Amino acid sequence: MIKVVSDAGPPIALGKLNLLHLLGKLYHNVHIPKAVYEEVIVNGIRSDYIDTFRARLLIGDTLTVKEVTSVKASVSDVGIDEGEAETIELAIRIDADLVLIDDWHARIATRNQDLVVKGTLGVIHSAYKSELISFKEFEDALREIAYRDDIWISEDLCMMVLDAAGTITRM
Repeated sequence: MIKVVSDAGPPIALGKLNLLHLLGKLYHNVHIPKAVYEEVIVNGIRSDYIDTFRARLLIGDTLTVKEVTSVKASVSDVGIDEGEAETIELAIRIDADLVLIDDWHARIATRNQDLVVKGTLGVIHSAYKSELISFKEFEDALREIAYRDDIWISEDLCMMVLDAAGTITRM
């Protein structure tokens, strides 16, 4: 079984798309640092976000919360937030096979630690390639991401992923 660590972005986006279950189907268990738990669950409950309640149901089953007591300077000094830094640090500590992160700077920092990184679009693409969702569901999810203002992934990036998956359909 592969070891996966996630930042807040992918679970939040997948929750908004009602696709959070894909994390369990693809990876069985996903580790999140406590700072990500605070961002996704605690702050989300305070704001009454529906995706938070979906994510909370996965705690202890698909999502496992891990304490990260300190972050190395090589991770924390790269201009990323606390959750992203803890995600990278946790991935280093458990020798993760995959890190789920959307933020561009955090993705660079993750790769600089010789870790494999994938974002929300990569998770949805993996679900399609694993036949967990149809191409239509894959395409619909990317179109929804492109048009939503509460998921910060660009329409251009969604189009690139759709094109790479073999479609020439334009949004």
